Amino acid sequence: MQVCLVSQEYPPDTARGGIGTQTWNKAQQLSRLGHAVDVLSCMAGARNQPDGLQTERSGGIHLHRMRPPGENPANPVPLHDPAAYMVGYTWQVLQQLERLGRERTFDIVNFPEYGAEGFAYQLNRTPHNWIPVIVQLHGPLAMFTERIGWPERDTPFAQVGDFMEGQSIRLADALMASSANIADFTAGHYGVEREAIHVVHCGIDCEVFSPPEPGRRSERPTVLFVGNVESSKGVKTILEAVLQLRDRHPGIRLQVLGKGGDLAEELRTRVLKEGAEDCLELLGYVGSRDRLPDYYRAAHVMASPADHEVGVANVYVEAMACACPVVAADTGGAPEAVRHEETGLLVPPRDVDATRAALDRILSDSALARSMGAAGRRRAEAYFRVDHYIGRVLGAYQAAIERSAEKRTRLGQAVGWS
Repeated sequence: MQVCLVSQEYPPDTARGGIGTQTWNKAQQLSRLGHAVDVLSCMAGARNQPDGLQTERSGGIHLHRMRPPGENPANPVPLHDPAAYMVGYTWQVLQQLERLGRERTFDIVNFPEYGAEGFAYQLNRTPHNWIPVIVQLHGPLAMFTERIGWPERDTPFAQVGDFMEGQSIRLADALMASSANIADFTAGHYGVEREAIHVVHCGIDCEVFSPPEPGRRSERPTVLFVGNVESSKGVKTILEAVLQLRDRHPGIRLQVLGKGGDLAEELRTRVLKEGAEDCLELLGYVGSRDRLPDYYRAAHVMASPADHEVGVANVYVEAMACACPVVAADTGGAPEAVRHEETGLLVPPRDVDATRAALDRILSDSALARSMGAAGRRRAEAYFRVDHYIGRVLGAYQAAIERSAEKRTRLGQAVGWS
């Protein structure tokens, strides 16, 4: 199968979040199974060739980087509003996919709904240039607006984004949601059939993310946070809980892995005020996938009680695969991964007392921690392992291809084309 994956984010150069990680996992696994994979992504300062792309090949994967919209050196155009950026980006995706389509024939194109990257390409499909399209639902902007209040409902970003994402969703031949939580919202908000949405939770390489050898956990009580250092991810709540546990767990520390900013400085200021500098380690973004599992293996618990993690965050599954208990929020897609009292503990978001109690319980009971870690590993191997994941992806692709053929035939008949 000739597959094209479209994603603004793609490691290592633009590894900002879960969409990039899931795209990377799909590309690697599809390539290992013998499928030909192209990835169309973006990178500021990409060394564009005459065709407008920076292309490199790794194994069976062709990675194409294009410059962000407005950054053409010959005609730079400042894009001040994210709505304008979305319009510019989807137009560039259309242009580059048309160029790639002259060189190879794709069996399917996989877009994320977030940012409506496929909007222009999907509008431009006719029976003459028809290629099956599947849209993966990572969490539409309208869902973030409703659940966490961002972006604000009356802004052009929210309104234009909702329209473009909705059109991309409705024009898709099939939909593949990263969680049942996202599938339920999408069906209700955009009026699509819930039964037609394939729920495909993220996958994990259980060889790379594996349990530690006995006795390899850190000597210090270690709480790990992995992700973008943002208030909505619950990192401030975790730090407050850790600070309150210093007397019960001497030497306790919070390790924060992720891209920081103003909030990282706020966290640093907070521990300085408490005279507890040794409680916090801001380690920044860990670019090497080979290094990341070591942090999960050393930690006693991974905590990420986000306000509303719409999908199943990769970090939950990575931690479980490394036999590390998880403390997550009881909202969004987190309960689809973390089983309360079995693989970890679920707490209300922004609840310092509940987070402190959950961390204390795991750190105080080594038998419970081992039991939860072992259960998490079993769950990762039984359900989230990449071969199971990619099997679900291919099943959704096949459904898209079959439905696409029916849609193309009907469309061709409607306009009198054979």
